[in-house]
Amino acid sequence: MGRTQLSPQRLSETKKTNIGHIIIFCEGKTEKFYFDYFAEIIKKNKYTEVEVVLETANGNAQTVLKYANSFMADEEHNRKFNTYGKYLVFDCDDPPDIQSVVLAAKDYELLISNYLFETWLLMHFEEVNTKHTKRQTYRRLSEHLNSEYSKGHRGKTREIIQNGEIEKAIDTAKILEQQYAAEGKIVYTSIKDMNPYTSVHKLVEQFMAEISGN
Repeated sequence: MGRTQLSPQRLSETKKTNIGHIIIFCEGKTEKFYFDYFAEIIKKNKYTEVEVVLETANGNAQTVLKYANSFMADEEHNRKFNTYGKYLVFDCDDPPDIQSVVLAAKDYELLISNYLFETWLLMHFEEVNTKHTKRQTYRRLSEHLNSEYSKGHRGKTREIIQNGEIEKAIDTAKILEQQYAAEGKIVYTSIKDMNPYTSVHKLVEQFMAEISGN
């Protein structure tokens, strides 16, 4: 489990927050498999509950937002999850007007990646500070895995977590975030200009702090 724990120095520098009860709505299988990995470890903590929901294997940012809104509008779901922290996970390859989706999703904590969720996955192995096409990203992941990367594959997703360096990914994401902030760019106004970008690290670092502190 060492790969999912913060180093002692990083743990001392990271403010541990109480994750509590959260629900994560995912755009696709890869995202769900990634967060399921942490949820399975964290479920041993009786004070934390992580519910990971997949809208559809063929969804996009718009469809997962619509699904999350519909899910929460259901009386039974609302009664159970109303007090949960609500997260929305999607990437920025579709629809073309991704900025409108970001603006419409303000009721959720956004874990978004531009251009792809795989941008975040690639950060587990290398610094990502220039734009990559989908083909380039998949090729780089395949090279690191020494086998062809396959989207929506549980085994490949877990292999990335176990063989990559999550702390490296977090550091890379934070550097990009700081660079964009210095340029006056935030996701609610400039997401299309923030490529590469990811905010997935914000929740993952909390996961790792909780796992490391137990």
